[in-house]
Amino acid sequence: MKKTLIAPAYAYQQFTDDSNIVAFFDAFNQMATETLTWLAEHPFPLYIGSYLTGGFLDYCAYCLYGQFRYKISYVQLQQYGGALNDQDINRIAIDEIIVQKNYLGTTINDDLFKRILTWNLYKGDGLSFTIPWLKRRIMRFLTGNEGQVWRFNSCQNVDVKVKGRIVAITITPGDWDSSLISVLDRIINNGILNIPPIYNYAISERQS
Repeated sequence: MKKTLIAPAYAYQQFTDDSNIVAFFDAFNQMATETLTWLAEHPFPLYIGSYLTGGFLDYCAYCLYGQFRYKISYVQLQQYGGALNDQDINRIAIDEIIVQKNYLGTTINDDLFKRILTWNLYKGDGLSFTIPWLKRRIMRFLTGNEGQVWRFNSCQNVDVKVKGRIVAITITPGDWDSSLISVLDRIINNGILNIPPIYNYAISERQS
């Protein structure tokens, strides 16, 4: 991509003997060239790779694709019992039990966010939900660091069984970070990925 100005700004002939005006246009052209170079090195639609990061990635994902950087939520349960000398006075009745729920969440990092974008935006598999479609999506999620769409020879590492409305997914460990399997389970059940919501998904790692 061209990174130099085709038609730089310049002063009219009658002002070319004024060093201040000439310096102004030189500075303007330098700033314009730097801006053009930055835009060429950071293509907005191309989120894969290391071009877009942080808040700039969030901006491009939302403005171009309507995708948010969600949080992976989870619930922390705390149980309080009413045994004698166990709690402060008048906080809880005797023999009563209170369960307190704290809804917490962790922010999705850039690499995981780009994998999610590829899952939601990739059109090569079509839009019909099938078991091969799901297997390819999972393999692409596991192997596509920074949202890349790598080719993989097979989907044998992913086993999918459907019983009623339960989709049981078992993943055999491979050349990827094993923590991605548990993360995939959480983001699916948080409704972040484009996947039919009429099913309940259970993801586990096959133990060797």
